[in-house]
Amino acid sequence: MKLDQFLKARFKITLLISSISTLILAAFSGSIYYFYKEQILYEISDELKSLAFEVSKAVENPVVDFSIVKNVDIPDDTYLCVYNYEAKMVFYKNKLCDIDRFSQGFSIKGYDVLFGSAIKKNGTLYYVYVGKNLSKVLANLEKLKLILIYATFVISTIILVFSFIISRRILSPIKETFEKQERFTQNVSHDLRTPLTVISTNLYLIKQKGFKNIEKNIENITRTVDYMKSLVNDLLFISQIGEKEKKSVNVNDIIKKQLSILSPKIDEKNLGIVFKEEDKIIIEANESDMEKMFFNLLDNAVKYNYKNGEIIISIKKKTVSIKNTGKIIDKENINKLFERFYREDKSRTSEGCGLGLAIVKEIADHYKLKIKVKVEGMHNEFIIKF
Repeated sequence: MKLDQFLKARFKITLLISSISTLILAAFSGSIYYFYKEQILYEISDELKSLAFEVSKAVENPVVDFSIVKNVDIPDDTYLCVYNYEAKMVFYKNKLCDIDRFSQGFSIKGYDVLFGSAIKKNGTLYYVYVGKNLSKVLANLEKLKLILIYATFVISTIILVFSFIISRRILSPIKETFEKQERFTQNVSHDLRTPLTVISTNLYLIKQKGFKNIEKNIENITRTVDYMKSLVNDLLFISQIGEKEKKSVNVNDIIKKQLSILSPKIDEKNLGIVFKEEDKIIIEANESDMEKMFFNLLDNAVKYNYKNGEIIISIKKKTVSIKNTGKIIDKENINKLFERFYREDKSRTSEGCGLGLAIVKEIADHYKLKIKVKVEGMHNEFIIKF
């Protein structure tokens, strides 16, 4: 994946997360504002109705006059007015009411909310109005609205920044996969191009020689074809890991079998083999998968060993350790060892196509085995925990 594509993807993820978060925050803030406003208005209406009911009860008594209303406790921002049927002011407290026509229930006059009710006293109809100025309430609601808007903006900005940071983590495995795929393609191209060139060159030489004295050329072609077959077989093996029949497999026997297969190479380098078998390991797996994994590990230990070197194999407490002398692995390259086609030999002159340890890792991952590489003194050590 190119850098600009990676950044575009990050921006898209950031925008998506930020947009969704902002919508959720806006909905949450709006809900807080709405329910708080409704609660305030409900409390005000309940307060006005209670006062109107209290005044009505007080003045309905035929033996008392309207002066009794003075004893009703009314908040400073609330006022009370009583009118008779002829629209004459009978009584008011705190503020004169602005009434242009009689009404019952709630009504709005500018920034004031009024609650009106009608009562009969000594055969005469009276109207009682209790009002409250909402200027302070509306100002507080406006402040709350601004606080919620600013809070939403600030939190959305923080989420935007964090989303951009998180998007890097989200896309990091994808970017790494694309980079590995690109390296994989390049390495496959290299590993196939070289043998194809060898085949093409030898075929050309065969033609030039008129098919005489071509034994060496045929040998080169045969060796190259075998290499390509090995490469293709390894790639096919990777694609089929875990798809074959599984059964109880004795790991100890598998390792002994692979040592026997590799004995000609071991003898050629005069390698000393130390086999420490303290425990027996049985695993439910496909036998060919286990054979391939340990063959590759042991083949690696032989291939990169010195003449007259040694290989120490230890089986203990569900752990297999394969330790060998030879070229010491650079510690900064340990994490790259299991990548497909990776080889420490940058010139790529060493035998093999660089898939051996990649296959080992694929098999270990499939069977949930832990594999670790250690470098101690003159030894490279591969440890597999079951």
